[in-house]
Amino acid sequence: MVASGGYLSSRGSTELVGLDWIVSGARADAPLADRLEWVEHLAVWVRTRTGDATPATRLKFFLQILDRNPDRKRDVAALMRATFGELSGLALLCETGLPRANAFLQEFITRVAAKMLPAPPRAPDFATLLHRAFPDEEDADWIATLPVEVLDGLGALLRLDASGVEVDPWPALRRDAEDALLVLASQVQAIGLSGRVRRRVASERPIDTPFAGLSKATLDFLETVPGSEDRSSEAAALASHIARCRRALADVMTHLESYGVSTDLVYTLERARLALKRMDRIIDIFTSPALDRPEVARFAAQLIRANAAQDSLKTLLRENGRLLARRVVESARRTGEHYLTRDAGEYRAMLWSAAIGGAITGLTVMVKMAVSGHGLPPFIEGVIASTNYALSFVAIHLLHGTLATKQPAMTAASLAAKLNAAHRRHKLTEFVDEVASLVRSQMAAIAGNLALVVPAALLVQSLLLLLGVGHLPDEAHARTYIDSLSVFGATPIYAAFTGVLLWLSAVIAGWFENWATYRRLPEAIAAAPRLVDRFGAERARAFAGGIERNVAALGGNIALGVLLGMTPQIATFFGLPLDVRHVTLSTGQLALASFTLGSDVFTTRLFWLAVIGIAVIGFMNLTVSFGLALGVAIRSTGAGEVSRRRLWRAVVGRLLSRPRDFILPPRAA
Repeated sequence: MVASGGYLSSRGSTELVGLDWIVSGARADAPLADRLEWVEHLAVWVRTRTGDATPATRLKFFLQILDRNPDRKRDVAALMRATFGELSGLALLCETGLPRANAFLQEFITRVAAKMLPAPPRAPDFATLLHRAFPDEEDADWIATLPVEVLDGLGALLRLDASGVEVDPWPALRRDAEDALLVLASQVQAIGLSGRVRRRVASERPIDTPFAGLSKATLDFLETVPGSEDRSSEAAALASHIARCRRALADVMTHLESYGVSTDLVYTLERARLALKRMDRIIDIFTSPALDRPEVARFAAQLIRANAAQDSLKTLLRENGRLLARRVVESARRTGEHYLTRDAGEYRAMLWSAAIGGAITGLTVMVKMAVSGHGLPPFIEGVIASTNYALSFVAIHLLHGTLATKQPAMTAASLAAKLNAAHRRHKLTEFVDEVASLVRSQMAAIAGNLALVVPAALLVQSLLLLLGVGHLPDEAHARTYIDSLSVFGATPIYAAFTGVLLWLSAVIAGWFENWATYRRLPEAIAAAPRLVDRFGAERARAFAGGIERNVAALGGNIALGVLLGMTPQIATFFGLPLDVRHVTLSTGQLALASFTLGSDVFTTRLFWLAVIGIAVIGFMNLTVSFGLALGVAIRSTGAGEVSRRRLWRAVVGRLLSRPRDFILPPRAA
């Protein structure tokens, strides 16, 4: 084949030989496997980018070559038409890009296995051909933007008969599209009528839900004659039915946001939503007389993107974790509102609450000194430490105390909620007020904690000395403790890691509240026959109310105790040099170790390095946990549209003009 000018002028001889081989190798009577391989070769040639050649220009070049060789053009058209006529499009239309399993965990395991194991052989169909011909998600970009003249040329090529008469090349695919509509409708109907979805729909009876008639509406559409007015009216009726099902699914999602999220249920609802969206696309495209419109190119691009997302673990986790993250953040936001001080009364209450937390933490430090570093098995030591921390944190909560380092992960969600409206001037002022309140509250909590943790720990130590127990710790362990807090050691890293654990405990608290709400735990406790018979209905309801109010705090406090107590032991087991540094606990340890060594320790360099280390620990605990919580809150709520520079300028401006707002409560009017 010899040609000159046009698209050939910029092509090398190697590419011409490749295309020449492809065009001359078109045989409609070849076995299906050979024809599929021919189509794949053509797709690879089109996708290959060299120089300025784009896939669109390559397709134009391909069509020009066929126009100059009518015999070859008929051979290529016959091969494509014969190949596409033998392939099933059912899997392409009702499986490609849609979740394959019935539950989140099952789908997760399926995707992990697909990445680690070779794919099993599949029967040849359109879905397999699409995946092999266009394996990269980037292919969807150029397919969606193909020029109309290229699409018209491809459509004319596929309609070309051996006798030169135009025929419909898609009868089998149209039939598969109708079957796919019925399959998708039955899947959505099964999901919509399932118990866990039906309980969250306003209709009392299953027959009253829009899902009940979806299959019937689909059958009515499929039984009408293509191209008739009846089919148009039935298509409109089916589209209306699909829209009602979509609204019902949105209502269920709203219910989940308010009453607890189940990851499996969110996954199932997403599966139904995507199936309804696919039904809409099939109706729009396959009810038209021709399948060579630009809408088809965009639909093919959607299938390619969906095919890539179908195997992505990141996409699965992101889509199914979004609602759960929002629910967790909302729980943290409600809790965080209680940690903000907006007037002098709330500020004094925070100081008193933090003092309670510091006093209890002083006792916690004494217990930790008594059990750690004395040769206990690491696991036993971790269990004792976890129990000590958990009981301490729960006691602080039940006595209405405050632990400063737990605040940032909660207050960050409250701060993120203000970002959505901060683009308006008066709302920006409210946002700056919130920041000042947050910083002021945190300062008060730290002051209250540190003011009482040292006296409480020393008081218990004095009582032990009066009882003849001796110093805790002894001199050797005291020097080790002080050295471990030095700013020049691993203290900053351990403190940052502890900030991650503090944030993680807040996440667990929100998840635990979500779990209790979704499972309707308070209602179950209030109606439990054994509790009602033993304590009476009134006390059972009171107990259930207490659980409802405190379930997040209890879950978060216990989780934080286990994280702080067991993480170092687990890290040691795996040979990882990880430890925890909590500012309040570390301050108590430094006080007890200094008491053991006597007043001479205050003149040593080791002590003052530890003091600086305490300041670094507090900074890292607070900033890491706050930063993580704020980032998750912004992503889950969709906030953060405001310019960061504008927010920063507003906060710094307030700090320079009214620094007192960040330290003390505003004066009463």
